[in-house]
Amino acid sequence: MESILSRLWRFALRLIFLLAMCSFSDCYDPLDPNGNITVTFDILQWTVDGYVARVTIQNFYQYRHVDKPGWQLGWTWTRNEVIWSMSGAFATQQGNCSAFKSQIPHSCKKDPVMLDLMPEALPQNRSEDCCRGGILAAWAINPFNSFSSFEITVGNLEGNYSAYKPANLTLMAPGPGYTCGPVVDTDPTVWSVIGGKREEQVFRTWKSTCTYSSYIANKNPVCCVSLSTFYNPTITSCPQCSCGCRTADQSRTSCIRQDYPSSQTDSLSNFDRVQCTDHMCPLQVHWHVKNNYMDHWRVKLTISNHNYGKNYSDWNVLVQHPGFSQSATTYSFNSTLLPTVGFTDEVALFWGLEYYNNELLQADEKQQGSVTTEILLSKDSKAFTLRNGWTLPRRIYFNGENCEMPLPDTFPMLPNAMQTEALPLVNKFQLSEDHNSVFPKGVPWVRYHGIYKDLNINIIWPGKDTVLGVDSVGTVSASLVTYASIQALQPDLIINAGTAGGFKAKGACIGDVFLASDIAFHDRRIPIPVFDLYGVGLRQAFSTPNILKELNLKVGKLSTGDSLDMSPQDEASITANDATIKDMEGAAVAYVTNLLKVPAIFVKAVTDIVDGDKPTSEEFLQNLAAVTAALDQAVTQVVDFLNGKSLSEL
Repeated sequence: MESILSRLWRFALRLIFLLAMCSFSDCYDPLDPNGNITVTFDILQWTVDGYVARVTIQNFYQYRHVDKPGWQLGWTWTRNEVIWSMSGAFATQQGNCSAFKSQIPHSCKKDPVMLDLMPEALPQNRSEDCCRGGILAAWAINPFNSFSSFEITVGNLEGNYSAYKPANLTLMAPGPGYTCGPVVDTDPTVWSVIGGKREEQVFRTWKSTCTYSSYIANKNPVCCVSLSTFYNPTITSCPQCSCGCRTADQSRTSCIRQDYPSSQTDSLSNFDRVQCTDHMCPLQVHWHVKNNYMDHWRVKLTISNHNYGKNYSDWNVLVQHPGFSQSATTYSFNSTLLPTVGFTDEVALFWGLEYYNNELLQADEKQQGSVTTEILLSKDSKAFTLRNGWTLPRRIYFNGENCEMPLPDTFPMLPNAMQTEALPLVNKFQLSEDHNSVFPKGVPWVRYHGIYKDLNINIIWPGKDTVLGVDSVGTVSASLVTYASIQALQPDLIINAGTAGGFKAKGACIGDVFLASDIAFHDRRIPIPVFDLYGVGLRQAFSTPNILKELNLKVGKLSTGDSLDMSPQDEASITANDATIKDMEGAAVAYVTNLLKVPAIFVKAVTDIVDGDKPTSEEFLQNLAAVTAALDQAVTQVVDFLNGKSLSEL
């Protein structure tokens, strides 16, 4: 029997330990490991039948504040205590004081509940550091308003100098979510007087620490995150059913949130009503990567309130992102960096400007309330990248509540430029990928092929670099792919289709589609007679007067180089080439096709203005999707025109 009991006892210990671990992890916030609300009782003086104490509620949470209607503090007396008087706060119920005939106590309740006085309270009812309407600011935002105090005269105790710690401390701030530990004796509070030359202390000090649990406060999350970028037209919405699921009636604009905390409302009211969305969250935070500059990048941060009946005063948003390790400028919000322990990513806290946007207004039938700012961040050249969602936040909190993030596989990613250009044509012509490659083993080149009308079409995508995983752009890859394709496929005509930069000085605009008449290099500078001409490598495209006449495409000279940007030397060469457009492959394709005597035409769509005022990389990514559609349409028209014709008829 002893061995069975022993085994049961060990099992009980393990079970209790696991439950304690769950409770701890639920209340622990890794971004604010020391956050809590501490309630302190300081006994200032003794009375005939009790004592006078100052009760202080101190918010040590970095970014979790106590909003309207404010805190409620309660406890249970362990003896027969009564509250003779209070200043700076009041007990919500007097209780049964029939045992007292002459002097009537302020409260005789065994389990009194205290509320803060409003800021306009009369002087005779006030005490030092009181009367904030129950509102406590977050410690990192306003430490001077992160605490509130009131004084209380306690009596009906046997004998002088008697004091017993209250039990079962409860804190509503303003709703559920806080769990308070036992009230314990600590070192007496000490303060300085006479200009810091003398220290005085209270007679006794008790403290209790209260921690917050989102699970206790909200059965469902209360906020979600959506994402977008300038380089991808896709908007990643909040995850569906992030905070509950909407009703089956999709025509409704007003919905009732599920599992709304019953302590905050006794019946369905405006506070339960939110705009009907697929995510059903009262709050939505949108992160938009807006611009990419040479040394900086810009984000637009928008917080939207979908709640029909609730404003959010003194709101704040916390963002975890490695980019905040560099200097950042915020234009319409206040901001600060928070210390982090055990995290490589920095954490930035944002909140509204007083009298401007520190109140996040409720939604109405036409729109949601919102506040927005732009953030300009310096680049860390060793870390910054547009790839793999690096520019997107790792975690976002609203008023201390963890917002539901989209899954990483739904993030708006950097588009694959060459594949973006090729795949719509693959689908249009109903081509199939060649899994038995005609190309040498180990190369990344991808071939799509098939019959479209009377044409045998092959589309060759150079694929991704086998080491770095980026598009195989540039003249080396283009010349190799062109040579191998001609050798393996013996084509009658090659169409080099792709995007290009354009020069507004030569009449190019975003979305224009050009047929190149002449093609040359601009970055092969060999300042030796004749070699200089070889370096430029000027060649003419195959003449297609009927295509130009029929399709009304623009004509211009194409200049090719291996750099996306343009150096002063490149600019001089491009000017000498009289180029209207520039790319990174055309002249290499022209060299090989001319060498092997295969006709080639060059169809180029303008994604960026080289001599404009925007960074080339930003403008290219911003316009890629729309310009690719124009390119695909033009190539389709060219292919349709080719059908049934000989080369001489082009």
